[in-house]
Amino acid sequence: MDSGELPADDNKGPMLLATVHSLHALVVVVYLIRLWSRLRPKFALTAADYTITAALVAKYVSVVLTTTAVSHGFGRHAVYVDPSDLAVLGTQLFFIFIAGSIATGFARISIACLLLQVTTSRRWRIGMWSTIVVQALFMIIYCAVQLAQCHSAISKNINIKQTQCFTPAQVSSFSYASMGISMFSDLVCAIIPAFLIRSLSRSLVEKILTFTLLASCLLASLLGVAKIYFTVTFDFASTDGYYLMVDKFLWSRLEEAMIMIAACAPLIRVPIERALKRLGFSGFKAPARELNVVSLGSSAKDGGEWGSEG
Repeated sequence: MDSGELPADDNKGPMLLATVHSLHALVVVVYLIRLWSRLRPKFALTAADYTITAALVAKYVSVVLTTTAVSHGFGRHAVYVDPSDLAVLGTQLFFIFIAGSIATGFARISIACLLLQVTTSRRWRIGMWSTIVVQALFMIIYCAVQLAQCHSAISKNINIKQTQCFTPAQVSSFSYASMGISMFSDLVCAIIPAFLIRSLSRSLVEKILTFTLLASCLLASLLGVAKIYFTVTFDFASTDGYYLMVDKFLWSRLEEAMIMIAACAPLIRVPIERALKRLGFSGFKAPARELNVVSLGSSAKDGGEWGSEG
């Protein structure tokens, strides 16, 4: 290839690292606030807390592997990446996608587990358990198929110029399935709180805040739509896949971070309320209800006795 035909040595790696590490830092901060709210005034960790912790561990693995992938040339045109690094990149990206699937799956399971604690309705609990089962099954199937289909990644034999784990049709099918399952889970976890919150004896401001935090998982679905777009438009025939993949990769990491923040958001409501009160919002007091007070004098006139002696 003539040197004049070479693309510019554009490196998207630093931008990718800055975004991934910033998102991870934000997720960790929100998680720690959530954890603090669960440990005080007493230890009160539940399945929802353990599953979001598992998601955070998977997210951390993804961030570490992304950092090493960038150091091996991820985000650069393949022509500028050493051939020995290409095989390493294939393995690292393979496990990043698995870790990302586990992180988003456990985060959505955490949201469902949290909602199980606030409803006794059989209908809603069936919806929550359905979400948990579907997410768990998809995680298991996705990881099992990836490991079976892409076994060469484990031995570091993947080279995007020579090998692809899945055909374009298989990649699209997995992407659509993942998107469909994610949207189902997010919609269920957003609709149920709307019915539960409506019946609460809380101020309108507090209801809006609570619903907004619980329904924030829908933002993750919107980010997933962008991920689908970049999957559909990805040029699988290109030998420069590690450069072209960055956009889809970035939107996938955004979706991961958003769903994990959404899983923690309901439990940081109290700190948010305190901050808003300091800013002058006074709409968090529960509305007063009228009580039917029985007059003691009236009862006495009707011949009732109120603890009188004799």
